[in-house]
Amino acid sequence: MIRFNATMRRVFSDERGVTLIELVIVILIVSIIAAGLSELLSIGLLSSRENRTKSELLDSANYAMNRIISAARESNHVLIPTNANAVRDVLAISAMVDNDNDGKVDEDWSGDIGNDGQPGLAGFDDDGDGTTDEGGGGAQLDDDEDGATDEDNPENGLDDDSDSNYDEEFRADINGDACPGVCSQDDDGDGSVDEGSANDDDEDGAVDEDPVDPLIYYVNNGALYEKKVVWNTSTGSSVITDKKLIDNVSQFRVERLLGVNGKTVVKIRIELSYGKSGNVVFESEAYPRMMRAVTP
Repeated sequence: MIRFNATMRRVFSDERGVTLIELVIVILIVSIIAAGLSELLSIGLLSSRENRTKSELLDSANYAMNRIISAARESNHVLIPTNANAVRDVLAISAMVDNDNDGKVDEDWSGDIGNDGQPGLAGFDDDGDGTTDEGGGGAQLDDDEDGATDEDNPENGLDDDSDSNYDEEFRADINGDACPGVCSQDDDGDGSVDEGSANDDDEDGAVDEDPVDPLIYYVNNGALYEKKVVWNTSTGSSVITDKKLIDNVSQFRVERLLGVNGKTVVKIRIELSYGKSGNVVFESEAYPRMMRAVTP
């Protein structure tokens, strides 16, 4: 640094000017300083970009996790994972939609869960056996994709078919008593008892008008999606929305556990990757408030 200052003084005071060697030295020193500053600036910019990316991922992950946990807490059915296959990379629950606008939710199931013409949920491996929609359209009443229909009916919190799952295949005539609604009760409060079809679970004169509408969280090509399938009673068809919640998902793990007093617990883990060597992990759990307790 001292040589640099002395040389610069000669540039401005010595009438003879500078020699080529002195000029080369000055240029070399300036180049070294500039290279060092450039490297520091580059490192700073890279660090800033990674921090910004991490911050954005954290915000997105918080949003996604809060959305999933909030939905799971308010649900009355966990469709995937089942008790028998309790760890999955998919979460499917009821979206809690009042399709017929009568103030009740999911009180009149249809035979085909999701109303999609396929066993279980179309496009998903419901039972975790590596095969999707086995049985095809002719098996659309097989809601748990196990090759049998109506084998776990009614909804009673018991494992009626001894497959380690509980209430995974009930539908129209939910309680299995062969009466509209509940036998000998005025379910809809209109003064009449057991009027209509046994498949009219809410005794309002219509069947299948308020089924379970699936809300599905799954990963595709490193992105976490929210898929919602809502049955439109007026048109007799489903309205499907598929929304991407977050990118850079390296793991989406859903575990179904049995908590205190027979209550179902859903534990969720989301792992995100950022940059070349970083990852962020979020974990949370929820008790679906609307689900009945089960008896193992």
